[in-house]
Amino acid sequence: AVHPEVLGSRAGILSPDLVGPLCERIESQAGGTAIFMNGAQGGMITADNRDLDRPRDNLRAYWHDLRTWDECLRIGHTMADEALRVVRHAPVQEDPALFCDAADVQFPVESDALWNVVMHSPLRYPHHDDRSVTTRLNLVNIGTAQVLTVPGEALPNIGFYLKRKMRGEHNLLFGLTNDAFGYILTKVDFKSFPRYDYVCRVSLGEMTGEILIERSLELIARCPVPERLR
Repeated sequence: AVHPEVLGSRAGILSPDLVGPLCERIESQAGGTAIFMNGAQGGMITADNRDLDRPRDNLRAYWHDLRTWDECLRIGHTMADEALRVVRHAPVQEDPALFCDAADVQFPVESDALWNVVMHSPLRYPHHDDRSVTTRLNLVNIGTAQVLTVPGEALPNIGFYLKRKMRGEHNLLFGLTNDAFGYILTKVDFKSFPRYDYVCRVSLGEMTGEILIERSLELIARCPVPERLR
């Protein structure tokens, strides 16, 4: 999981950022079409483009960033090489079984700012008089893999927990899928650390993570177990 934001917003251009070099390298070496899907990238999981020769704050361990296309190439190619290494010796699944299911989930919206977005967005988000929104979770089994979608940016601890509870040999989370309802934290993390001030402000509220986990586990439990290779 990573935010593809190496170049930053001040470049004034529309760019694939690190995802472009990542996909191009995979396609050139493995064929087919490479698709980048983010995972549980909440909690400011961004690309490591620090310029270690230019410290910005030694006490707090902050550095200036390298916001160049060469850095996009470096990070994108590094990620592509790792992806290719992982699948290099994976057995081919000739006729994988496919199963799809979905569940609607309702989240309360505690944030005034995000409620204004919901109310006035041209996307016309489904919302209710009790100040809640409805979105959808999807679960897909394909061969030995199980995929669960997340309608926002779940923090990594939620991601690791859900993947541990999923039932495939290979478990995948697709973040920012169906909807993009901000950062998703557990209630014990919500507003508990100064470092989380920003992600809490860009979150529906304290119970979002708890509801997501509960409804995800219900969806996982009612779906069949994916195929096994062994």
